[in-house]
Amino acid sequence: MNVLLHTSRRYRHSEGSTKWTSNNVRKAFLDFFCQKNNHQFVKSSSVIPGRNQGTYFTNAGMNQFKPIFLGTVHETSDLYKYDRVANSQKCVRVGGKHNDLEDVGRDYTHHTFFEMLGSWSFGDYFKKEACSMALDLLLNVYNLPLDRLYFTYFGGCKELGLQPDLDCREIWINLGVPECNVLPFGMKDNFWDMGDTGPCGPCTEIHYDHIGNRNASHLVNTDHPDVIEIWNLVFMQYNRLGADKLLLLPNTHVDTGMGLERICAVLNNTRSNYNTDLFLPLFHSIQKETGVREYNDSIGNEDINGIDTAYRVISDHTRMSTICIADSLLPGRLDLGYKLRYVIYRALYQCHHILKAKPGLLGKLVDPVCESLGEAYPEVIANADKVKEVLNTTEERYLKFMKDGERNFDKMISKIADIKSLTETDIQRLHDGYYGNPMSTDMIEILANKYNLSIDSVEMEKFTSHQISTVTDNKEDIKYPSFTPDLLNTLTSMNIGPTNDVDKYNYSKSSDTKYDFTPLDGNIQCMIDINNDIVSKIKTGEDCGVILDHTMFYSEMGGQHGDKGIIRSQTGILEVIDTQYSNGFVLHNGKVTSGYIECNQHVTMEIDTVHRTGCMRNHTATHLLNSALRYIIGSDIKQCGSIVSNQQLSFDFTCWSAVNQDNIKQIENYVMEAINKRTPVQQTLMSYNDAIHIKDLVYLDNTDYPSDVYVISIDDNDTRSIELCGGTHVLNTGDIEDFCVVSLQGQSASIKSIICLTGQQATQAKMQAVEIEDLYTKLVDSIKHTELLDQSIDLYKHINMLLGTKVLPKVFRDPMTTKIEQIGSTLNTAINKRAFINLQKDLLDRMNGDENFIVHQFAIKVLPKLNKLMKSLVIQKPLLLVVETSNNISVYVALPKGRNKLRSEIVDSLCENISGRIVQTETNYICVSTKHRNIKHVVQCSNDILNNIIDKQSDHVVS
Repeated sequence: MNVLLHTSRRYRHSEGSTKWTSNNVRKAFLDFFCQKNNHQFVKSSSVIPGRNQGTYFTNAGMNQFKPIFLGTVHETSDLYKYDRVANSQKCVRVGGKHNDLEDVGRDYTHHTFFEMLGSWSFGDYFKKEACSMALDLLLNVYNLPLDRLYFTYFGGCKELGLQPDLDCREIWINLGVPECNVLPFGMKDNFWDMGDTGPCGPCTEIHYDHIGNRNASHLVNTDHPDVIEIWNLVFMQYNRLGADKLLLLPNTHVDTGMGLERICAVLNNTRSNYNTDLFLPLFHSIQKETGVREYNDSIGNEDINGIDTAYRVISDHTRMSTICIADSLLPGRLDLGYKLRYVIYRALYQCHHILKAKPGLLGKLVDPVCESLGEAYPEVIANADKVKEVLNTTEERYLKFMKDGERNFDKMISKIADIKSLTETDIQRLHDGYYGNPMSTDMIEILANKYNLSIDSVEMEKFTSHQISTVTDNKEDIKYPSFTPDLLNTLTSMNIGPTNDVDKYNYSKSSDTKYDFTPLDGNIQCMIDINNDIVSKIKTGEDCGVILDHTMFYSEMGGQHGDKGIIRSQTGILEVIDTQYSNGFVLHNGKVTSGYIECNQHVTMEIDTVHRTGCMRNHTATHLLNSALRYIIGSDIKQCGSIVSNQQLSFDFTCWSAVNQDNIKQIENYVMEAINKRTPVQQTLMSYNDAIHIKDLVYLDNTDYPSDVYVISIDDNDTRSIELCGGTHVLNTGDIEDFCVVSLQGQSASIKSIICLTGQQATQAKMQAVEIEDLYTKLVDSIKHTELLDQSIDLYKHINMLLGTKVLPKVFRDPMTTKIEQIGSTLNTAINKRAFINLQKDLLDRMNGDENFIVHQFAIKVLPKLNKLMKSLVIQKPLLLVVETSNNISVYVALPKGRNKLRSEIVDSLCENISGRIVQTETNYICVSTKHRNIKHVVQCSNDILNNIIDKQSDHVVS
């Protein structure tokens, strides 16, 4: 008798046993693998992906181990040392291939946040050991009855020439599983791919039958709620080179994943993941805070008024929001911040419009979330107060936007009869504020649901796809080779070695201002053309990428732009435009400007020293800026992105409060003080484990640092900046030379972007500010003199042009813009006054002239005194005064006394011919407003109307 089968009969499935709390389930899993089976525990990575790791949340336990599967782990990385590991990974699925958002709350099993219990073997054990451990855990730890378990295996694929995985089948049978419970399935269910290329392999899934005492094999993989998948074991043994080409991997791996919420439900004898201690405490808090009926676990038509759905949505979304905010993500307008805000808004909709809850419910649910998840993820407890503050502040904004949005929808519905769905035009108008205040796409979706309006998901995706990062890279849009999975796969299969790029740090100062970079020799290992194909030769005029064995070029990393420069061989020259890095390889992209270059040639490298020193200056300034922000705004400032070029630096950071003008001045003073002190910039290589214990160390969350890291330190009595950074830096803060802030975006958002200049660029910006200040002084003096009005207008326009086109310090631009706007109002008053004087004179001259009637054209921005002028004017002949303002065209119709019938006839004809309407009626004139924006058309119509009417009624004309 098989041992596993024998021991399983000694236990009975504990029906709803209180033993199996979520903490117990998680602990039992980790203890089983880490203590009993010698797996190394690896803590969960953040749900927020690191830089260049994609735009979706972490959605599976294997994400942080991808480099191991791809064979691209550098030997200095901790990943390089793993052979068998286990963990419980925080996962979020909102957007992308795995998007469960729309199903959350409608059933018992979908979630935006869930935990994945996982075990891995990296070239250590394989199928037999993995299956044996899985069955041992399920039968002898979780005490599940074997007769309720079904095991699938890969049934083969004739098209790819893949045989059925009979090894897996035999393993299960030899472990004591009845043959009738071991089932074959095809590629869709039992073959796992990481992507279009890369490691892949067959998998075996374990399914559980909630009913038992029957043969339920026909229900496996049919999405039947009674028979569900609880664990998937993937055997990575192939390397996919394309749609129909698979090669055996030199090393095989195991990747298993079991959803905590689902196994908790099984162990508590329920089909609903929500009937466990992961959710029930939240339901209790919701019921207590709102006074609604207790949770009844109903779905579909049985869920009266959607109460139970609201329970599920609110609880699930609060868990997801708490985890994300604790991992340093904030709700905002862009990227993952936008998705987080949308999830919070969905939860708030259920709070206020379904449960009629008072404000603050989500914040009050944070504590029970912490009690549930805090043991496994202590960062949740550490950030609980921050989570509450963010949720409560987001709720305040939601209520305001909801009120504005409801007004917009009401107005739209009143204008569009029998509206049933939102078209692309409707979405665009709501988004742009056509019906009132502009609306975000997430609020449009939520209100469309409230008003029972369908919305085209494809059209909405067009808008949400525009929610992109504020920090953009303005590199030339030229097609060059790139590190695609296909290319990395090919490089590995060709045994191309990694590039030694340590010489990028090899530079020194020869004077106070000049840096020396010694040329370096190397060899071409590989060349790639613009189609990402490996080639042996590139000729003059062709673009390509080159991988060397050694390089002094800095590759784009940590936000710093890659180096430019020259690579010379005996036969040709490659002008390098950009340098990229991935998985140990450095790719030098550019154009062959003379001769040709070939693979395996010996080359000499020279970098563009002006470009590099500009990047070094701006990168060191970025560290000082980060230190300044934390010192002046608050220590909870978190960097979430940066771009360092030779011209400027951009820095994205999370900040919930506003950054005002005084803050900007303080930031500039802080950085300038550090520059003037000429403090040495120290670069120290040390182990990561030693570095993270340095006091006040700053490093990026969600980043996989190697085992050895560089620490950049700038430390004097007033400035302390210590960061993990692999970038290149000046050797002394004085080499930054100058500094100023030129832009701050996202003032009202949770993620702000600040743009700064250093060196000559900063000095030039400050000099331009001085020049504009001098012009402003002249303008203030000239505006005092009426006779200099034209000169004042020219000066005003010139300063406005400079403010709009020149790069200027923000501390100068903002107040100067305000002062110029104020002067603009004064100038407009003077211009209007002169214009009305001239108008009055012109009309008086024409009234006394020989014309039978007058059509007079007049343009002005606003009309504060026109009514007064019309009332004071002595009307001696028919007058049509066509007035063009900044936002409309109006026609003032005035006739001599006693000609009311003729005036009415003219007004009627005007309204008909220029689509006008009467907006004002006075004793001696009528004002007609038109929808037309073509002033020439309105003037021509006015002339034609008077000509026609006066020809017919010449006796009405007053000479």
